[in-house]
Amino acid sequence: MKIPYKQLMLLVFLYFTTVFIAGCVDTSVNPIPSSIDYSSQMKVVNLATGAGSANITLDGQALGSVNFGGEIPGSGSGFLTIPSGNRNLVAAFDNGQSKTFRFSATTDYKFRIFLIGPSTDPSPVVVNQRYIWQTKDSENGQKLFPADTAWVSIFNGSPDISVNNISIGSELTEFETALESGKGSAYIKNAAGNFTVTITYNDTETLTFDYSFNAKNRYTVALYDAAAQLKYSVLVDD
Repeated sequence: MKIPYKQLMLLVFLYFTTVFIAGCVDTSVNPIPSSIDYSSQMKVVNLATGAGSANITLDGQALGSVNFGGEIPGSGSGFLTIPSGNRNLVAAFDNGQSKTFRFSATTDYKFRIFLIGPSTDPSPVVVNQRYIWQTKDSENGQKLFPADTAWVSIFNGSPDISVNNISIGSELTEFETALESGKGSAYIKNAAGNFTVTITYNDTETLTFDYSFNAKNRYTVALYDAAAQLKYSVLVDD
């Protein structure tokens, strides 16, 4: 059976239109992924006064034990990658106290959770550090990791001190508002090298130690325990 002339022309037109549209599709564009990985990176620091070490569980997964003044994953280990969103953290302390904390992990952020306060009622403080893609030697991380420079911040995890200032070598940084328990400072830019660090707290008391700060690194000096036996941990952020 012969196809009428007009119908034949219509079929030819539709054919070439289809070929033309297909040729205009940009095949170099990446396809939309079927799923997106929303993740964060974290460590947990145990600064709960008088509670001893703690066994940490995240969303039912046991992470291990962390000593008083320590962090998990431990020093020298990378941050733990976790799904972003609302998470449940359980800390079971040596003194028999067990606490469940609910927190929100912000997508693409690297952060620490500091467990602070008295052993009877510890609480979590989440401190964001940077985006996880702001890495050393990357274009996005250049401003965070300049050559010959170390960045230092202070976190006050002690229940009964307020931090007035910090000296790193000859460089003194005064805090406009004293850092109360659970508060941290912004990063302080300092030359890399071995320096004497002096922290003044409660107006007249001081804590002094020596530390070698490496270039292109970021650190948090965590203060913990009661004022009468104040301690510190230098945590490597990157």
